Amino acid sequence: MTELLYGRNAVRECLRARRRYIHKLLLAKETKLTPLIREVVEQAKTLHIPIQRIPRQKLDKLSSGHQGIALEVGRLPTVNLQDLLSHLDKLGQSPFLLAIDHLEDPQNVGALLRTAEAVGVHGVILPARRSVGITPTVVKVSAGASEHLRIVIVSNLVQTLKSFKKAGVWVIGVEKAASAQPYHRVDLNMPLILVVGSEGKGMTRLVSETCDLLLEIPMQGHIASLNVSVAGGLVMYEAWRVRQNS
Repeated sequence: MTELLYGRNAVRECLRARRRYIHKLLLAKETKLTPLIREVVEQAKTLHIPIQRIPRQKLDKLSSGHQGIALEVGRLPTVNLQDLLSHLDKLGQSPFLLAIDHLEDPQNVGALLRTAEAVGVHGVILPARRSVGITPTVVKVSAGASEHLRIVIVSNLVQTLKSFKKAGVWVIGVEKAASAQPYHRVDLNMPLILVVGSEGKGMTRLVSETCDLLLEIPMQGHIASLNVSVAGGLVMYEAWRVRQNS
């Protein structure tokens, strides 16, 4: 099955990561050869990927927001849980993972993946059902960061989290709740999985009950909550900060 990745950063990172089968590069005839576009074209030539120049109107029909460039590709390979565990063993580092619980908005998922890659998250866990996959929109919003991440799709998120808990990994949820602690008052320099839930509903009940700890973002303004990708991003950066300073 093929899909169309679009957007300059998404296309560039797909070529850099080399994790997908790439059928061809589509370039609008009207696209200016900026340094980034030249880099993409040269990379495609190096990898012997066919390059097809087409009218912008034709590319418009294939995708919106393409920025004059797109890649026809196969699906992004995911890893299984055992592969992720083996990778963590080889790293010799304290696990730093992100789990996304039934979040169906590609904008939020893409933003979370972009931050996760930026702070060096070792892997991302997604449930197989009621969750957006790694769609072209997610890839574009993530600026191609998703192409570099190890992504695991699991059939039962609760059981997966419990397995990590048995292995000594803390499961920490990001959610506004009566029992939640301010995120900056908890030392996150530990083996951990950060869990974020859907916009509005938050984490599912069983996932929330599985968490060892809940964290919230203290707020002073009139707005009661933050966008899930912003809240998740703040906690991911806090975890990265304390790990860097340890």
